[in-house]
Amino acid sequence: MGQIDSCDELIEQIEALGIEATVKAHRKPPLHTRILRDLYELYIDVPKYVEFLAHYPLIPSDLAERIAQEIDPEHIGIAHGLAGNPRSSQQTLNRLTQHENVNVRLELAANPNLTPKEFQSMVEDQSAYVRAAIAKNPSLPNSLQFILSDDSEAVVLTALTSRKTLDIDIAIQLSTHSDPLVRAAIINQWSQDPEVLQMWADLDDPLNQQLLLQRSGKLEASAVEALSYAPDSEVRNSALAQVTPSGALMLWLAESDHTDDRVALAERPNLPNSIQRILAQDSSPKVRRRLAANADLAPSLALHIASSTDPQACRALAKNPAIDFECLSQLCLHPDDDIALLVAYRDDLSEQHFDLLINHRLSITVAEHLAYQGFEYTNIQSTPLAALASSDAPSLRQFAARSTHTEDTCFKKLASDPVDSVRLALAQNPHAPEACLRSLMEDSNRDIVFAAEETLNQRNRVTSNQDDFDSDEDFEEDEEEEEEEEEEYYERGSTLKRILNFFTE
Repeated sequence: MGQIDSCDELIEQIEALGIEATVKAHRKPPLHTRILRDLYELYIDVPKYVEFLAHYPLIPSDLAERIAQEIDPEHIGIAHGLAGNPRSSQQTLNRLTQHENVNVRLELAANPNLTPKEFQSMVEDQSAYVRAAIAKNPSLPNSLQFILSDDSEAVVLTALTSRKTLDIDIAIQLSTHSDPLVRAAIINQWSQDPEVLQMWADLDDPLNQQLLLQRSGKLEASAVEALSYAPDSEVRNSALAQVTPSGALMLWLAESDHTDDRVALAERPNLPNSIQRILAQDSSPKVRRRLAANADLAPSLALHIASSTDPQACRALAKNPAIDFECLSQLCLHPDDDIALLVAYRDDLSEQHFDLLINHRLSITVAEHLAYQGFEYTNIQSTPLAALASSDAPSLRQFAARSTHTEDTCFKKLASDPVDSVRLALAQNPHAPEACLRSLMEDSNRDIVFAAEETLNQRNRVTSNQDDFDSDEDFEEDEEEEEEEEEEYYERGSTLKRILNFFTE
């Protein structure tokens, strides 16, 4: 922005940019006093240019006083500019305290150049927003804080809480106010004395304790610990989420009469085994269920829950991604099919677990579910195999037809199954009895015939290769024996020759 050298140039800029932008453009370097006085003398009857002078913070004090005395008070823009101008005289400021326009008084209330006289007048202003602006003014005398602390409007009290020099007695008074917004403001804004925060934490006021936990600033560890023993369970649990509780506190929570305390404790990571054992015997199913779902559950306790008759805890345990191999094995044999099914749908099971789920349960419910899901498993033993082969559901008979455990009775029955997909599965099974495969080679379905032929031919090729391999091994063994006999012969001849040479010499 170029330097202004005349009143006319300043006018052109005001017209082009407006009052606010022109004021901002000429804070540094400031406009020459001569230009400002010329603007006032030549254009005193143009409110827009006088308003610029009233807003310009580097105006001479005497010129500001002349504007205040000579201009019609109805020009709100001019009065508004003088109310916030640091060059306005005390007489001007005092006069504006009674201005009828609330926006003028609001601007005045934020002016740090007010004297105790103006403050005294404005703390009783009819507008609550003006009183709120006064409450935020950093120059407000401390004695007037007490007058504002008795204000009936919450907007004034919340504004008062933002003061960095707020009296402690006023802070304590506001912390007991009936309006929760006022309490929230003082507890969140307070930063002078940490002992006051500790006092609020120690007092059993649930609302204030909740507000303490919602502060933007960090609480001292002693205050958080005090909140961990609060009567309100929500406060306690929120505080516990911020700290690592001591052993004594965890024991106190484990024996609490409030279920929510014990539930929250059961969900905590890295719980000592002693506390876990107490919670595992809790009377509330909810507590036991949350403990069973804990990723840091001790393996011995997990095994204890898995072998118990606590269905809710066992269900939570079956969903716990952190349980070990042994615990999963125990759950695979749980008498409740629903629990075993939860285990069956995990993605961390081994072949041993599937063996337990399919071959070692009293019912074939889990095996049926796996079959319906298209699960590839062939090591089906006699008992489940017979049940699956006799099922009314073709998908279960097809599952049985893939078994590597050859049961002639079952396979004979499956070879004459009325459903093509069952017979085809049997025809593709390399472990099916030869008699079944040969009977399927006469099936009415050509796909089944070809599958049976291919399976049988493949088996014959494997057998032939094995025989050739065995013959090669026999031949190699014979060669090795001949080489060993030849070595022994030459070794005996060499020894005899050495003996004869000895006696000849």
